[in-house]
Amino acid sequence: MDSFKHNKQFYFKRKLNMPSIADILKNNGDDFQKIVDKLCEDTTDDRSPLEYLEEYKGKRERRAKSVGMRQNKIVGEGSAQKVIKVAKLVFAYPKKIVRTAVAFLFGGEMTYSNSESDEGFKEFKRVWEKDLKMHSLIKRFARTVMTETKAAILFYPQTTLDLKGAKKTRLRAKLLTVDSGEFYPHFDDYGDMDAFIWKFSAKGSDGKEREHIKIYTSNLTISATKEDGDWIPKTAPNLFKKIPVVYGEQDNPEWEDVATLMDEFETRISRLADTNDYFAEPLVMMFGDAEGAPSKEEVGKMLKFEMVEDDDGKITHGDAKYLTWDQTPESIKLELETLRNGIFSMSSTPDLSFDNVKGIGNVTGIAMKLMFMDAILKASERDDLIEAVQRMVSVVKAGIGEITAVKYKNQLNENEIEVKFGSVLPDNLEEAVKVLVEATGGKAILSQKTAVSQSPFTIDAKEEINRLNSESEKDNQRSSILGTSYQ
Repeated sequence: MDSFKHNKQFYFKRKLNMPSIADILKNNGDDFQKIVDKLCEDTTDDRSPLEYLEEYKGKRERRAKSVGMRQNKIVGEGSAQKVIKVAKLVFAYPKKIVRTAVAFLFGGEMTYSNSESDEGFKEFKRVWEKDLKMHSLIKRFARTVMTETKAAILFYPQTTLDLKGAKKTRLRAKLLTVDSGEFYPHFDDYGDMDAFIWKFSAKGSDGKEREHIKIYTSNLTISATKEDGDWIPKTAPNLFKKIPVVYGEQDNPEWEDVATLMDEFETRISRLADTNDYFAEPLVMMFGDAEGAPSKEEVGKMLKFEMVEDDDGKITHGDAKYLTWDQTPESIKLELETLRNGIFSMSSTPDLSFDNVKGIGNVTGIAMKLMFMDAILKASERDDLIEAVQRMVSVVKAGIGEITAVKYKNQLNENEIEVKFGSVLPDNLEEAVKVLVEATGGKAILSQKTAVSQSPFTIDAKEEINRLNSESEKDNQRSSILGTSYQ
C-alpha cells in the first residue's frame, strides 16, 4: 500500500477499531469541526514534545530529581536573612546521545541502489540531492524524532516564474516539528496511514492571525481556514496520488533510558561544586590577638603576635593556621565515574572524549568496528527510520512522475530505487589495499586512470593522464637512444 507502515504493534496498543478517513469525512461532512476534533488526536496521550526539546537544549525541570529543581538555600533570620544560590550544572548528554545516534544511522556516505540507470533515475538523483538536499533533511528528521519523539516531512510542489516569465514547478520539502504547529497521523485498522493532519496559525495579507488546517489523503487535499469561529474548507485533488508526508515517531526521547543517571550525575556534581565553592578559599584560624590583621585585598600579608612571658619565665604567643579541605572523598569520585560510564553505555553512545582516544593508536578496521559495535547495533535496530527513508523515495518518485517531470513517470515506476547510508567510521585504506593485493597474487588492483582520478592532487584527470603518457613516451625515447649501439 502507498501509506507508510510504521510500527504497527505500537499503534494497535492505542488505536484499535479506528474509523477510516473516508468514513470520518463522509459521516461528519456537515460539521467540519467534528472532523477536526476526530483527526487532531495524538497516537499517545502523555507526549510532551516541547518539554523534551527544552531538556535537549539544557533545561532540567522535567523530573523531580532533575538538577534544575534544586532549591536555593536560605540562611539567617529576619533582616539578616539571605539567599545562597546553589549550583545547577548541566551537561549536554541529550545532545551527545542524539547526535551520535543520528551519525551512526545516517552520517555515512549516501549511495543508491537502482535497477535502471536511465534518464528518470538521473532526474530523481538531481531532485533528491540538489532541489531537496535530502541527506541533510533526513538527518534533521531523525534528530527531531529522537528529540521531540515525533516529526514529519511534507513534500509539495512550488511553481515560480523564470527570467523569461515561464512557469517552472519543482518539488520542495518542509520538516514539521513542535515549532510548526500541531500535526497528527491517522491510521486505519491495519496500521497504515490513510491521512495526515497539519494544524497551524498564520497571518493573512490583512495582518490578522488565523487558524489553518490541512488534511492530506491519498487522493484529496483539504485546506480549511477559521473565519469568525467557523471553518471554511476547500478541497483539491492530491497531485501526488499518495499522501505526500513521511511521519516518524518513538515512545520517548533518545536519552530517556539514562535520564535518572543523568539527573544523579548532574545533581551530585552540582553539590560537589557547592562544596568546592565553600572550601576553595582557605579560612585562617587565629589563636590569640594579632597586631594589625591584614585585609583580604592586602598584598604581602603578615600576622604579628605578642610574646608574653609568665612568672616562671615561660614564653607564650598566639598562633594562626589555614583550615582547608584536603580532598574529595573517594566514594564521590567512584559515584561520578560510575554514573558517567552508565550514561554512555546504557544509551549505546561511544565516549569519544580526548582522554579516551588519545592513546588508541593505529587500530585495524575490524577492531574499530568492534569498539563501536554497540552503537552500530543500535543503529541497525532503527527499522522505522530506515523504512521512512524508503517512503521518502516513493513520495519523491511520485512527485516527479506526476507533477514536475511527467515524461519520466514510467521509468520511475519501473525503477526500484533504494537509498542507503554507509558507515560513519573512517576506512582503513592501507589495510583494504593490502588485502586486495594479496587476494590478486600481488598484481595491481587499480588502473592508472582510476588511481589518478582518486588522487587529491589531481585537478583534471584527463589532462593529468595525457601528461603522464607524454612523459612516458619521452622516457622510452631516451632509453631507446641510450641503448643504441654503433658498429
